[in-house]
Amino acid sequence: MQHKNSIPVICFLLIESILYYFILTTGGQTLVVTSYLSIILCFLFSLQGIRRNPLIVAGLACTVGADFCLLVCDPIQRLWGMVFFLGVQILYAIHLHRKQPSKVLLLVRIALSIAAEVVTALILKDNLDALAMVSMAYYANLIVNMVAAFTQWRKSKLLPIGFVLFILCDTIIGLQVAAGGYLPIAEGSLLYNLIFSGFNTAWMFYLPSQVLIALCSAKKET
Repeated sequence: MQHKNSIPVICFLLIESILYYFILTTGGQTLVVTSYLSIILCFLFSLQGIRRNPLIVAGLACTVGADFCLLVCDPIQRLWGMVFFLGVQILYAIHLHRKQPSKVLLLVRIALSIAAEVVTALILKDNLDALAMVSMAYYANLIVNMVAAFTQWRKSKLLPIGFVLFILCDTIIGLQVAAGGYLPIAEGSLLYNLIFSGFNTAWMFYLPSQVLIALCSAKKET
């Protein structure tokens, strides 16, 4: 990266590091404000790559919308948040497919999405709702996007790592939501203590994932 381009990156990483500190050490309104600002900043930084990687920029714009529903709205709009996040993964899927078309991965994506919906319906039965269906479609596409990104490792190392962190974050959040009514996770169990540790583990993974994706948007090859 040329010297003239390194200053915005350094400033971006410095501000995100400060916000990251507050996200992991505060709560209440401070947590909400710093969390949402950190995602807005990722989108704003990505705008410099809108000509090279418009789909990544669009994905980060949808992420801003998703986190508005999940962080800012009162009450929280979980379904709309997940609809936005599903849109995020569809945009990233199109980006990855355009960079390296693969019929195999496309078929795997379709098959996994259908399988995720069927399995969800079979497991949840009467508890099945739109939120669960959209969330599983989103999660299935996130997994395939991670795999697709790793097949393009030589072009971009930041994007696949970003997707891994994204999955770790969403696995924690998904289990937290599931424990609230979808699946019986006993209080005091190891899994329960891991997902409700009292530490903001989800955002520990989530913000770095978005920062890496934002950095990818500014590169010529992602």
